[in-house]
Amino acid sequence: MIWRGEVYDVDLGQPIGREPAFRRPAVVVSVDMLNNGPGRLVVVVPVTSADYGLRSHVEVEPGRSGLGHPSYARCDQIRVISTDRLSSRRGMLDPDELRAIDQALSFVLDL
Repeated sequence: MIWRGEVYDVDLGQPIGREPAFRRPAVVVSVDMLNNGPGRLVVVVPVTSADYGLRSHVEVEPGRSGLGHPSYARCDQIRVISTDRLSSRRGMLDPDELRAIDQALSFVLDL
């Protein structure tokens, strides 16, 4: 089962332009029904170790997330990927971190 708020290593493949790419952590942000549905697709937000100071980037602390150092969920780089791109599960976000990601996604998507 794949749950919203989990952090996985994902393979995003070769980049085009300024896309995040290659193997990196990402946070699953789609609803659990979609995550575990017949389409085998999830919506993820890639994670980076670089702090760009943008409102659309949310700090994610190490520990429960399974990340080795403070990192940033890049909510301006939302991706829909096949569940086949998910490899190892790292951990789960703290509820406050997931709420902050929800707020950043609302900003990015103008919801």
